[in-house]
Amino acid sequence: MTPVEQRISLTSSNPILSRPQFGRRGGQKTAARDPRAGIAVVRDRIRAGNDWERADADEAAPLPVLVGDLMTMDGVLPRAAAALAVTALTAVLSWTLLPLAALGAAASYGVAAGAGLLAAALVVVQRRRNPPSASPALAFAALQGVFLGVFSTTASSHLSPGLFVQTVLGTMAASAALLLARALHWMRVNRRLYGVAGAALLALGLLGLADWILLPLMGADGLGLRPLGLGIVMGVVGVALGVSFLPLHFRQVENGITYGVSRDQSWPAAFGLTLTLVWVYVETARLLTLFPGEELY
Repeated sequence: MTPVEQRISLTSSNPILSRPQFGRRGGQKTAARDPRAGIAVVRDRIRAGNDWERADADEAAPLPVLVGDLMTMDGVLPRAAAALAVTALTAVLSWTLLPLAALGAAASYGVAAGAGLLAAALVVVQRRRNPPSASPALAFAALQGVFLGVFSTTASSHLSPGLFVQTVLGTMAASAALLLARALHWMRVNRRLYGVAGAALLALGLLGLADWILLPLMGADGLGLRPLGLGIVMGVVGVALGVSFLPLHFRQVENGITYGVSRDQSWPAAFGLTLTLVWVYVETARLLTLFPGEELY
């Protein structure tokens, strides 16, 4: 009897990037089947203008695709960076301007829950209706920043001031570093690991820079830097989470590019990458609950 192979899936369950547009589940979805896409050219010409991995390209269907209005990583990255900037700004404003201590824990959790529910509603709208515009992505980014800012501060108050603030800063720093690494083409064929390692080092530098900039506004306690060792550890944990999961999300966007997704999906793709800042915690919880034998093939 043939042994049953057990394995844990390494694909992300990001609800935006797991849609059929960014993969071949449920049948191939390519621009070749979209009459709005423009003129047809061979797939190799499209690959020449985009930094895709050969392994991904070889898995694509050998059909010619259409290039009239296709999504590219160069179009997705600036949008994702803008959404990340909105999230970071609203999180910092939540940390520095909202009187969370005066509101009390119950009211603060209520603010975080309200922002989280509105953000979740936008995720549902983006997944089901797929509006190809900036408004849902940027609105989600702002709500995500409020949720992360308020929740991290309130939850930290029960353990150590600013403890989870460092974790959130770490994931933001990792996201910014990976976006920059991808824009600088550090992650290429046969050296993706080196690119991720370089992005991790860059993220640690960005985390230190963020702490230095925010220190006059939030103080050492607000940033979780006292006790020093625990704050540093939580910041490194945030960086590790970010560099572990965001490359998986990049791969899903790259799959969509390989399969010829139209350019109007650039904002939804940026939405999915922005969702990573919250989804890394969801994925971590999901992985911690996995056990051998959950997936049998």
